[in-house]
Amino acid sequence: MAIRNNYEMTSGSEKAAASTEKGIVRRFLHLLSAQGAEAVSSTIFFLYLAWLDSSVYGEVMYAIAAGSVVMKVIQFGLYYPLVSDLGGAPSEKAPEILNRVNIVKLALLGPTLLTVIGIILYRGFSLQMGLVVFLTCLGFALEALAETYFADFRVRGLQRTEARIRMISSVASYGYGFVAASLGMNPVLISVFKLVSACVRIGFGLKNYFRLHAARLFVATDWNTVWTVFRAALVFALIEILGIIYNKTNIFFLEEATGVKGVAFYSATWNLVDPVSTLASEQLLGWVVFPLLATLWWENRSRVNTLVRSNARLLMAVALPIMFFLHAESGMLIGLVYPAEYKDAVWMQQYLVWTILLSFENNLFAYVMMVAGAAKVLLSFAAVATVLNLIFNAVLVPSQGLAGGCLVIILTKLVMTLLTFAYCQVRFRFFKAADFVLPVVMGAGGYCLFLILRPLITLHPAVAVTLALYSLVVWRFRSRF
Repeated sequence: MAIRNNYEMTSGSEKAAASTEKGIVRRFLHLLSAQGAEAVSSTIFFLYLAWLDSSVYGEVMYAIAAGSVVMKVIQFGLYYPLVSDLGGAPSEKAPEILNRVNIVKLALLGPTLLTVIGIILYRGFSLQMGLVVFLTCLGFALEALAETYFADFRVRGLQRTEARIRMISSVASYGYGFVAASLGMNPVLISVFKLVSACVRIGFGLKNYFRLHAARLFVATDWNTVWTVFRAALVFALIEILGIIYNKTNIFFLEEATGVKGVAFYSATWNLVDPVSTLASEQLLGWVVFPLLATLWWENRSRVNTLVRSNARLLMAVALPIMFFLHAESGMLIGLVYPAEYKDAVWMQQYLVWTILLSFENNLFAYVMMVAGAAKVLLSFAAVATVLNLIFNAVLVPSQGLAGGCLVIILTKLVMTLLTFAYCQVRFRFFKAADFVLPVVMGAGGYCLFLILRPLITLHPAVAVTLALYSLVVWRFRSRF
């Protein structure tokens, strides 16, 4: 099947580019350093914006949610066939491969932005908020074009180059946003920060493209192959688009029910919780475990069961202390980084920590389904989750407000996790009943210890002692994971 060919060619290109595990880890660390630079610079900018004006912060967070959807639409799942084609083609064919992918993205750009304008007009946004949303979405859309060149870098083992470009774009983008906000510029001018990032990424991407390929930007393209690429990416595109939709819809419903300040309060805690989920689901699972699964699935199937089982237990063992810390110290964390106006974010964080465990496990099972050629089944699960998500939003957000917005994302992720887990377990029988006993007992035991210690030594020391003892137990039983 097509997905098998994709993974086989990708695996081959990776082996040709890096023959040692050290090489793979080094590339991962390059990209992780870029992620860290973006995390630091974005945190500084967003925290400053939150302290400066919660309404402007809410508008920007709403625009970023919309922009995230736009980016997924423009990317259209093209990364999978792109990497496959680049890995299986000679270097001189790379310009044609890259160009036909960008042709598809450019074809999607116009209709997508027109849709954004239509939604802005339909919702009756003010001119200021409408421009903030549009400019931010435009920046995300252009960044999706730059991702085409980054895929070429990864296939060629140039993660260091990609990391450098990402760092420069992050500092330039959020640096501009910070300066614009500190100078008291109009929110419309502040929202240009995403366009700054896009221009830097595209500029450096094209510079390295010409250096690597010494070719014209537009070379002769076989339009039949453009259509083939579009069709090959369709299933993955729909999975990713539905995924970003059901992760962001509660923000749109919250804006209607509670206004942009409600979006600001929700985003304040979501911006603390979500990066943890992203670090494991994208950087760890997507960049390390997923390629390993793709290779073993066709080369050494017997090792897949052990890999999936051990990673599922390890992810649970790692998620539980993170959830505990963010829950127990939510008051300190929110109070430390946000003004008193954001007090509702404290109890919301205690809800949202559950998305960490659900995201960890769901992404692992989703990657297994992709590798196993069950992408269409995964798409059907995403469609079910999206429909239920809209129902949850319509029922819970108007009646429960911010609490409803938190429950929506938790319930949606729970649905996806149960569906993907059930499929993998029924088809592959990865797990036995006792497999999760150890992490559950460790987690429950640690929490009971915390409840005993808290009245005796107060909150913060109790948290520190609990985490320290939990870490010792994990280290003691590390071979079980």
